[in-house]
Amino acid sequence: MAPVLSLDGPSRFYGKLLPATGRVLVLGAGDGLVAAALASRGHEVVAVEASTSLRSLVLGRKATLAHPDRLVVVADDPRTLALEKKFSLVIAPHQALGLARSPDELHALLSVVARHLEPDGTFAFDALNEPATGEVHRPRGVPHLRERTAAIHPLSPLRLSAATLDEALDSVGLVARERFSDFNETPFASDAALQVVVGGPA
Repeated sequence: MAPVLSLDGPSRFYGKLLPATGRVLVLGAGDGLVAAALASRGHEVVAVEASTSLRSLVLGRKATLAHPDRLVVVADDPRTLALEKKFSLVIAPHQALGLARSPDELHALLSVVARHLEPDGTFAFDALNEPATGEVHRPRGVPHLRERTAAIHPLSPLRLSAATLDEALDSVGLVARERFSDFNETPFASDAALQVVVGGPA
């Protein structure tokens, strides 16, 4: 029998947001590490990944699970996804929100979250933080949302300020309830490199 996958920081953080086993929607599954780890712990996971190459990695991880039926891999765009079910937990790991190429695309992705979340469900994500300072030093290829252009590689995540995210969440009826600087739940600081957010319906 395949072993239960050990949990890394992100998988551990997201996994403990459910008090018991439940249904989890992963928007932007990336290499599948988080999705597979959660499925190995008994959750029913739907992993959405538009990239063919990344999706193959998710499928590879699925094949190693003792119960591969717990992980469903969907080839779809997280911005336009429409499933016939709702989830107790919706997550966007791997800075998935930062792959939006415009404010409208960010709104579309968050609208998908709102449509698929149970009324008492939880939404969580991690995003590169845009520090609230006058001078912002961003790694090359990591622009602000409004600097995103078609010339930038689609897998280069952008930085999002807490204010930008709060405004976007509010526009679809969601609210951030907790915000941390890392997966160890360090209190959020405006100059942090990362923000890890837990929220749900307003």
